[in-house]
Amino acid sequence: MPHPLCTLKAKPLGVVAVRLGILLVFTSALMRLLDVPLQGEAAPLGIVSFELAGTPYRALAILLEWDAKEALGHARLSLIVDFAYLLVYGLFFATLAAWIGNKMSEAKWSSLAAWAATLAAVCDAIENSFLLYQVGRFTTKTPWPQLAASFAMIKFALLLAAAAYCLLAGLGLLRRRYRRPL
Repeated sequence: MPHPLCTLKAKPLGVVAVRLGILLVFTSALMRLLDVPLQGEAAPLGIVSFELAGTPYRALAILLEWDAKEALGHARLSLIVDFAYLLVYGLFFATLAAWIGNKMSEAKWSSLAAWAATLAAVCDAIENSFLLYQVGRFTTKTPWPQLAASFAMIKFALLLAAAAYCLLAGLGLLRRRYRRPL
């Protein structure tokens, strides 16, 4: 099934992809700023450490560290802002994949990459819900850390696949465009 964005014309897709790319840079910077207070011994990667904790013990160690640093509010804010961030990165990679596929007259892989970006965003939303539950209730009972880590790993894999397609197909598009005739 083709991704809905893949049915649009190349020109508006390109314009939207550029605007979303600019927005992605700014929202990525915001997410990095929100993450600074969350980084520590138990969570060297900040919120990503919590996403990938995977066990009640690790998740609890992170929550305890954040509580001691009075950073639980930062964790909540980071997770809430991430709902907007996932829309930006999901739409950016889906739009970019659709635009590249349209420019290359290639529908199958671009549609798969667009769906991967879309599903990554959906997984991120589900993961955020599990993480907000843990932060809000200050609990790390099974199955919440395991579920959050599972959806985080799926999200990262799908996003990596979409980004890889955009990079490789984009390079192919550039090569085709700037190929010098012999």
